[in-house]
Amino acid sequence: MLFHFSQYSSLLLLGFLHGMIFFFLLLWRGFQEDRTADKLLAVLLLICCLHISQYMLGFGGWYDSRDFHSTFMFYFPFHHILLLGPIIYFYFLSLSNTHFKLTLQHWKHFIPGGIMLFVFVLMFSWDLVIQHWILGHQMPFHYGTQGAFSTYYQQHLAGIFQDLGYTSLIVYLYLTISIYRNYRDYINEHFSNTEEIEFSWLRNVLYANILIIAFGFSIDIIDQYIHNLNYDQYWVVYFGVVIFIYFISISGYIGTKKIPAQLKFIPNAVERPTAEDLQADTTPLNPWKEKINSLMAAEVFLDPSLCLQDLAAQLQTNPSLLSKVINSGFGMNFNDFINSHRVVAVKIKLQQGVHEQLTLTSIAYDCGFNSKATFNRAFKKFTGKSPRDYLLQLEKEALILANK
Repeated sequence: MLFHFSQYSSLLLLGFLHGMIFFFLLLWRGFQEDRTADKLLAVLLLICCLHISQYMLGFGGWYDSRDFHSTFMFYFPFHHILLLGPIIYFYFLSLSNTHFKLTLQHWKHFIPGGIMLFVFVLMFSWDLVIQHWILGHQMPFHYGTQGAFSTYYQQHLAGIFQDLGYTSLIVYLYLTISIYRNYRDYINEHFSNTEEIEFSWLRNVLYANILIIAFGFSIDIIDQYIHNLNYDQYWVVYFGVVIFIYFISISGYIGTKKIPAQLKFIPNAVERPTAEDLQADTTPLNPWKEKINSLMAAEVFLDPSLCLQDLAAQLQTNPSLLSKVINSGFGMNFNDFINSHRVVAVKIKLQQGVHEQLTLTSIAYDCGFNSKATFNRAFKKFTGKSPRDYLLQLEKEALILANK
């Protein structure tokens, strides 16, 4: 197979192969574990791989080969930017809700991308099947490798689809970033340990996408109005996509291995109050606070996977009511409420001198935290000091008492 290896084609080829490997890994895991998020991320990676493959093959010599390789370059749909936005949007929805499934009403978001694919089907059918293979006409452009419809598409339609694609991607990125902020509030109201489900890497991906779009748009402006750029100068845009492929494939595969089944985020969902909710509005909070404090005294917070749904089940109530009680009765969201008790447990152990036998991280894990970063952040929030500073203060106080 024709392929010229150079610094340009080889670097894009490495990104392409890496993306395709993770495409199959995610697709396999998606079907094995019935995970919609993995399937959508696999499709996203495939689209990114196709996007860079045009330049990869072009630098590999296909465009200038003046044979069927060149024809392939004109008639294969490499760019699916109109599909990128909806896929990113639904990927986040499926990642933040383990029960999310694509339904018929969701498929309307993919109609613009489908129209673009249909244009390529028409182009292939007219230029190659009808004009060239059936009627026997020679293709008139690019040394006999490109037909009239393809040439018209490149001159008049490609730019329109690209502009629509940029607009679509920006709109969907904005929507995804907006609901991500709501998602952060949701997990703080429902989970005691949120680090594994914060998906901060995905937030970074969304902002990185905006930078890539801005960079690509700037290159287009320079090319059209300031200075004509050659393929070598355009290559850097596609290499940026390679970096994007590496980041999102590794983060998406490794960072989403353990997602709790209780994760059921629904954007803009309005919970209708039940009869129990209405009763809670006219009932003093003290009885509920006493029940919750009894569970805290039983140290249920030591369970690192404790979530609002679990605590509600133990209290034989519903999560909506329990969330309202914690917010109104204790002035905190669920995450802060549980972690405040964990911090108190850590402080007690430090005062007892347990740190002389165990590390701070081990003590934090014993008290229900599941990561060092979460522990440090929560400890600083509720004590005003880092764990190390708090320990130094205890040691100073002990030294003062010993010298009295």
